[in-house]
Amino acid sequence: MKHRVFLAAVLLTALAFSQSAKAYDFSAVAPSGQTLYYNIVDSTVQVTCQNSSSPYYYNYPTGALTIPDSVTYNGTTYSVTSIGNLAFHNCSGLTSVTIGGSVTSIGNYAFNGCSGLTSVTIPNSVDTIGSRAFKNCIRLTSVTIGNSVTTIGSSDFEGCSRLTSITFGSSVTTIGDGAFMGCRGLTSVTIPNSVTTIGNFAFALCSGLTTVTIPNSVITIGDNAFQTCSGLTTVTIGNSVTSIGYYAFYTDTSLTSITIGSSVDTIDGRAFMGCSGLAEIHSQANVAPRLG
Repeated sequence: MKHRVFLAAVLLTALAFSQSAKAYDFSAVAPSGQTLYYNIVDSTVQVTCQNSSSPYYYNYPTGALTIPDSVTYNGTTYSVTSIGNLAFHNCSGLTSVTIGGSVTSIGNYAFNGCSGLTSVTIPNSVDTIGSRAFKNCIRLTSVTIGNSVTTIGSSDFEGCSRLTSITFGSSVTTIGDGAFMGCRGLTSVTIPNSVTTIGNFAFALCSGLTTVTIPNSVITIGDNAFQTCSGLTTVTIGNSVTSIGYYAFYTDTSLTSITIGSSVDTIDGRAFMGCSGLAEIHSQANVAPRLG
């Protein structure tokens, strides 16, 4: 009896593994020659996991990848509308990605750890980028964000230490927590007039930044947003900002001049702590910043 129970348990485990090991509906060769795996979702498809987090896949894509607009399976043509969570996680052999114009969402960790990736263009069709989507893409040098994206997610480009160029779409309203944290290669950032919120640690540890202009659209600068940006010398804060968070410019030792707009009513007492070189503060605000 015990033997039968044990055998049944083994068979159930094997069946469960075989079902999970598939974890995709079909595969097809991309225009750039790599095999991609897809799940059918309603009448469209999602690119699914094919990376080191999914040990049942061994065909990791490399080189220049093109994700198509559509794919045909069993005589039916499906639009490719999403790139799933972890889809290309740690695919270190990828060098560039062209995303098809029917893709509307990029999942969490989708390209996290793609250490060989050098450039990404996110098309205008994409409106959602999940958290940590491009985190630790250490060779990524340039990013173009399409005009439909509203939120740069948490830690989306954190640790992209060679990133030198960001082109924002005009629809971005939120730069999330840690979005560009540790992007040491950035020397300047043009924040579009659509942005209203700069999250906690959004540009922390961006030691290459020298100047920052925060436009009039921004209302909130989060805690530690520009902490330890050791190369930052001048900051201009627009007239719509109402609050500057805890340790927002902490230990920005090269900061010598800052201009604060008229709408600021809350400046955390430690916002400029450790800014040892700060000599000029031009403020139209009703509250005076304190230096720690």
